[in-house]
Amino acid sequence: MLSLFFSVHHAPSLGYPSPGHATEVKMKRLWSFLNIFEESIMVIGMTIMVFFNFFNVVCRYLLPQTPFSYTEELVILVFIWVSMFGISYGYRKGSHTILNVFTDRLPFRFQPFVIFFAAASSAVLMLLFAYTGYRMVMNQVEYEQVLPGMRIPMPFVSAAIPLGAAVTFISILKTGFEEMKGHFSRAGEKKEAAA
Repeated sequence: MLSLFFSVHHAPSLGYPSPGHATEVKMKRLWSFLNIFEESIMVIGMTIMVFFNFFNVVCRYLLPQTPFSYTEELVILVFIWVSMFGISYGYRKGSHTILNVFTDRLPFRFQPFVIFFAAASSAVLMLLFAYTGYRMVMNQVEYEQVLPGMRIPMPFVSAAIPLGAAVTFISILKTGFEEMKGHFSRAGEKKEAAA
């Protein structure tokens, strides 16, 4: 069941779908939706940040006073959302820095322990982010905090932390599972080649 959640296998070529085929298709759609959602947040967010930063700098040099005092708050707000969902996207795409120099020097049989430790450590960190982020959002809701310039409720800004951490947690589990699976399939290939 765990492999159905984290990976997608193709149905047998006999023309009959496998028993878990419907679940596999749903999971593939979920990961596809998540990729599109995160890519949209990052592209739209980066566009907003570049435009408003550029516009703010131009206005600062051409006008005696900047007409948009809220742009700094907007850029920070968007930056938080882009960063949190970018972390998750990076995990799923394998774009994060991996210390292959260290793991490649280890004996092959010890490498799964390093993969597990890295995934478990990252997952615990994201759980801590989600927990503390949730507490921060609840504190901001209780005290009705708002951004001073834009008058947007602070929980809207801070919600990116627990939401992004939760999605990143799932991405870490998926990536860790796929790395372990890949490692053991390479081990099987080495045994077959040696035989």
